[in-house]
Amino acid sequence: MNQEPSYSNIEKFALKLVSMLKAEERWPSLFTRIQLKLILLEGPATESNAASCFIGRALMMMLGAFLLVIVCGLAAQDTALLVTAMSLVTLIPVFTLRRLDNRIRNKKRRIIIELPELLSKIVLLVNAGDTVQQAIGRCAPHLLEGEAMGQEKEDSKSHLNRELSILINDLGNNLSFSVALENFSKRCSVQEVSLFTNTVLLNYRRGGEDFVTSLRELNRVLWEKRKSLAKTLGEEASSKLVFPMVLIFLVVTVIVAAPAILMMDLY
Repeated sequence: MNQEPSYSNIEKFALKLVSMLKAEERWPSLFTRIQLKLILLEGPATESNAASCFIGRALMMMLGAFLLVIVCGLAAQDTALLVTAMSLVTLIPVFTLRRLDNRIRNKKRRIIIELPELLSKIVLLVNAGDTVQQAIGRCAPHLLEGEAMGQEKEDSKSHLNRELSILINDLGNNLSFSVALENFSKRCSVQEVSLFTNTVLLNYRRGGEDFVTSLRELNRVLWEKRKSLAKTLGEEASSKLVFPMVLIFLVVTVIVAAPAILMMDLY
């Protein structure tokens, strides 16, 4: 017997708002695109009406911001400020969609960062005499244990560990190794993971030195991509610091220059 998902009061109101506006009937392609993005982010267990909840929450934020802007505009009695603020409020759904895209991009980046470590462990275990399935099974408990230690925020959890646990469950349910790996690659939707699964599927049946050599070469390529990504992240972090540094410089300049200007006015 299927259990119906439980919704919070906010989610219920969001679904009711979407239903009242008939938004899904008016923009079916938008709902489909958002649903696919949510599945890519949260996995195949994503609820069928997750896109409706997502859009409903965005509409609720926009309506709440509209009411706040109207109240503040009427209190200030400034028509120009009111019009400008209301035009900015309409951008809330756009920023919400961009935030979803950023979460998907961060998920892919985290997988690229974590994948070389997983492959290094697999190479060591295969060299020690384990099969690929045994090596993945041995790596999974350590990865999942590492995820459980001190990472409680949603965005900081290891997406690779999550997908790897699903892979282990699929293998435990007697799903064939090739199908389980292909599903693992589809869930991650990362080119580097596809490269890893293709290399494993092409070489694991033959075994021997060729298989280990292929894994080592792939591991070298993945570490290089991780270094390149780390360099990109460092450049993005430094660029984000430019505005705070300029702001601090302006504040310090005002603090230092203000006494001198006041003294000049006195004389």
